[in-house]
Amino acid sequence: MATETLSMVSTSITESELDETSVLSSLARLQQMHASLRQLRETVPRVMNSVLVDPLAPDQLHSHFSQAATRAAREIKDFGHFMEQKKSKEVLEKARDSRAKDAEGITGWIVSAYEDWLDVKNEEDSDSFEMAEDGEDTTGSTADVKSEDMQAAVEEFKESHPGIEALFDVDARTINVFLPSPVHVHFEVQPRTIADGQINYSVNTVEKTKWHRAMLEAITPRLKSMNLKTILDMLYSYNDVKSRSCTTCSRLLDPNAQFPVVRSRKRIKQADGRFTTHWEAFHAACV
Repeated sequence: MATETLSMVSTSITESELDETSVLSSLARLQQMHASLRQLRETVPRVMNSVLVDPLAPDQLHSHFSQAATRAAREIKDFGHFMEQKKSKEVLEKARDSRAKDAEGITGWIVSAYEDWLDVKNEEDSDSFEMAEDGEDTTGSTADVKSEDMQAAVEEFKESHPGIEALFDVDARTINVFLPSPVHVHFEVQPRTIADGQINYSVNTVEKTKWHRAMLEAITPRLKSMNLKTILDMLYSYNDVKSRSCTTCSRLLDPNAQFPVVRSRKRIKQADGRFTTHWEAFHAACV
């Protein structure tokens, strides 16, 4: 599959442009295109599901539908914006040129035949890469990410969440967070890029089941706006993912038997004026 995809993406690239970074960047963008389009397939069902929940009052039914419709409109708009980006158009144009010049060996395929296609990750021993908006540097060094800061974040996290195992692997520059059974998740957190002085992190799971992938699809889009402490707190909120009901529909499983894997941060003001953070749980169809 990788060979055929590279043929589609890079046949028309000149030898001077054919380097690992450009190929990985094109592949990553194709992955994101496919994942975004695949997600849109659930747009109409999510809107319809919003009116299938038994409401306590008519205004609650209207609120559910309005929220679902607003989210659907935003997703469609965001997808259109992404497809109109210069880099997206360039990748698709290269694929069209490649197919026009030599279509032999380029056949249709289904994502279920390549389960790792939606996991935008590095091949073994390859350099890191990260999806970015037009104009961003996608190959930033992580040399300025201080190990001491990452270790300090782990220690603070362990103090705030006693009983949860968390380790920092200095050599691999990876924070490992272990959530115990019945959830049983091993998260890996790594620094990826430095852009405008901001450090971005990626989150992955050692487990590769369908529901773990669904959880990562919910986590990944929210990472860029979070610092390391907030990311670790969010990962801890999955400790009860198999027992906490959705904030919107009050059910544990949605009609597709999926857990509420989406997390949304809510700040709550206490009587003393201080704010605490609470992570609300949602099904993907209920956000």
